Amino acid sequence: MKLKFLFILIVLVCTNLQAQFKLEGNIFLLDKYDDQITLEDAINLETKGLFNIPYKTETYFFLEGKEAGWLVINIPKQEQGLWISIQNSLLEELNFYQHYNNIKKELSPNKGYRFPIVSIAKNTTPCKLYIRTKDALSYRTEFIIKSYNLKEYEATMQKDYFVIGSYAFGLLVLLISASIIFLYKKKFAVLWYMIHLTALIIEYLISTGTFSQWFVSNDLILTYGLDHFSLLISTMALSEFFRNFYAYGKKTMFCKHIYLAISIACGLAAIFSIVDGLYGNMYNVEFYSQTILNYASLLSLIIHFILVFYRVIPLYLFFAFLLPVLGIFANLGDFKNYFNNPNITYFIFQSVYLGILIEVIVIIFYIIKESVDGELLSVKLSKENNELKNNFQEEILTIQEVHQNALVNDVHDSFGGYIEALKLNLLQKDLNGDKINTILNSFKKDYRFLLNSLYIPNINSTNFEEAILDYVNKMNQLSKAVISYNSEKDKFITIPQNTAKLLFKSVSELTTNAIKHANANQININLILTDSKIALNIKDDGKGFKKSDIKNTSFGLTSIKDRIESLNGIFILNSTKEKGTEIIMELSLNEPS
Repeated sequence: MKLKFLFILIVLVCTNLQAQFKLEGNIFLLDKYDDQITLEDAINLETKGLFNIPYKTETYFFLEGKEAGWLVINIPKQEQGLWISIQNSLLEELNFYQHYNNIKKELSPNKGYRFPIVSIAKNTTPCKLYIRTKDALSYRTEFIIKSYNLKEYEATMQKDYFVIGSYAFGLLVLLISASIIFLYKKKFAVLWYMIHLTALIIEYLISTGTFSQWFVSNDLILTYGLDHFSLLISTMALSEFFRNFYAYGKKTMFCKHIYLAISIACGLAAIFSIVDGLYGNMYNVEFYSQTILNYASLLSLIIHFILVFYRVIPLYLFFAFLLPVLGIFANLGDFKNYFNNPNITYFIFQSVYLGILIEVIVIIFYIIKESVDGELLSVKLSKENNELKNNFQEEILTIQEVHQNALVNDVHDSFGGYIEALKLNLLQKDLNGDKINTILNSFKKDYRFLLNSLYIPNINSTNFEEAILDYVNKMNQLSKAVISYNSEKDKFITIPQNTAKLLFKSVSELTTNAIKHANANQININLILTDSKIALNIKDDGKGFKKSDIKNTSFGLTSIKDRIESLNGIFILNSTKEKGTEIIMELSLNEPS
C-alpha cells in the first residue's frame, strides 16, 4: 500500500497534465498600453480587432515603465469548470474580467493557490476572459498563463505543495545542520552560510508565491523589493562565507578581495532597495540588483575555477556551484519555449532550485568534511607535539649530560694533575715554595682558560667584534697558541643578535678545540661582512682529524654545524691529519635567524 502511494506521489510530481482546453491560439494582446483603458474600452477595441498580437506562450514580457496592458482569452463552451492561472504572484496590478452574453463581471483570484488563479464556471456558450496587468517597476516580467480542469487543478496543487514543501524542508534541515556545526565548532564563517540559507528560503517562498500567501502581502513585498533584497542578502552572505572559509594562498588572495567587493556591492544594493521603497520606488532597483547578481554569479564561478586550479578547493565544489548557474541561464530568454514537452519545461524551471539544493548539500558536506579533517589534524598535531616535546626533553637531557661530562673531563684533565702534585708537595717535609707557586699559577691559568671557553657575553651588533677581540686577547694570554683576528667590511652592518651569539660561540668553541685537542700553535680568524652575508673562516695548524670522527669526538662542532645549516647557511670543514683544520661558515643576513 505504501509503495502504491509513493508511486502515485511520484507521478503527481513528475507529470504535468494537459487540459482539454488549449491556450495557444486563443490568447491575443492589445497593441497599446494605457492606464485609462476601461473594461468597456477593451471590449470595444477587441470588437474592432485591435487585440491582434497572438500570445505565443512567452516566458517573459518587458513591461518596464509601461502603462497597463490588456489581453483576452477566447474560451469555448465548457462542460466542466476551468481554472486560469498567471504564474507570477508579484505583479504590480492584475485584474480578471469575464464577458459572455453581454454580462460583464470581475473575477476575484482564488486565495487557496499560491499564484493568482480564477475559476470559470462551466457554460454552454463561449466567453471571453479579459486580463489587465501592469508591472512598470520590473524591467522583465515573467508572465506564464496556464489552464486546468478540476482534476488537473487538484493534482497541480498537490504537486506544487509537495515540491515546495520538500524543497523548503530540505533547506531547513540543511540550515539546522549548519547551525549545529556553528554551535559545535564556533566557526563564524558558517554563521554567514546560515544567513545565506535563511535568505535563500525566504526568497524561494517569495518567488513561488507561498510567502505572500501565508506571511505578508504582495504590496509589502513589491514596495520594499523583498524578493531582490533577500537575493542580495543571500549572495552577500554566501560571498562572505567563501571569503572567510576557504584557505587562500598568496596566488589566490586576490579572489578573497573580489569576494569582499561582491559582498559590499550586494550589501549596498540591499540597503538601497529598502531606502528606495521608503521613498516611493523612484528607481528601477530590480534592474540594478539583477545586474549585480548576474555579475556576482559569473565572478564567483570564475573564482571557483581558479581555486580548483590552484587546489584550494576540491573539484566537486566547482561543479556544485556550476549547476544553479546553468539553471539560471537555462531559464533566461526563450530557451524553455523550444520544448513542447511540459515535463521538460517544468524540469528546466525547477533546475535552478534543484541546482541550488545540490550546491547547498555539497557545501554542507564540504563544511562537515573540513571540520572533521580539522579535528583529526588537530588530534594528529597534538600527538606529534607531545612526541616532539618528549623527544626535545630527552634531547635536552642528552645535551646536558654531554656538557656535564665534557665539563667534568675538562676539570679533571686540567686540575686533577695540579691537585695531585700540590698534595705530594704538601705531604713532603721539605716544602718547595717555588714548586707550589708554579703549580698554583698553572692551576689559575687553566682555570681562567676554562672560564673563558665557557663564557658567552651579552652580544649585539654594536659590541660583536669588540667581544671577539677581547676573547682573542685573553686566550692569547692564557695559551701558548698565537691567535690572530682580521675583519673586512666597508661600513657598519647590523647583525641579528642570534647570529652574533652563534658566531661568537663558534669562535669560542673552535678556538678552544684547536688549542686543547689539536695542539695548534697558530690560529687565524677571518670575518667578512657584506650587505647580504657574513662569512667566518677559522684555520689552525694543529694535528687535524678525520671527518668521520666528528660526531664521536666533537659534540660542540656538530651542534654548530646543525645550527648553521638550520639557518640555510653554509658549513664547510677541511681537515687533514698533521696538517691542520679549516672551517668556513657563511650566513645570509636576509634569512630569518
